[in-house]
Amino acid sequence: MSEIEESLKRIHGSHKGVIGVIVVDSDGVVIKTTLNESTDVQQSYGLTISQMVEKAKQALRDNDELTFLKIKTKRHEFIVVPDKDYMLISLINPNESSA
Repeated sequence: MSEIEESLKRIHGSHKGVIGVIVVDSDGVVIKTTLNESTDVQQSYGLTISQMVEKAKQALRDNDELTFLKIKTKRHEFIVVPDKDYMLISLINPNESSA
């Protein structure tokens, strides 16, 4: 678990514009986070984004495998890296990011 915590700190601290990082399980339940938002907001992000990832995977079907998803709204940008059992979600302020 310390490897995960180190990775979260590194992502959160070293990339410009990163507001926080959330790790969720396959059901969208928050496992670990650096986000300072309330637990309800974290759960909402985790659940909503995990549902979006599932829809994207269904759309791809057998044609390809989803390895990375970028969701951009007016206020935030989400960088999502799904894995077999977990999902890493980075919440970014697009006005501060270097990308």
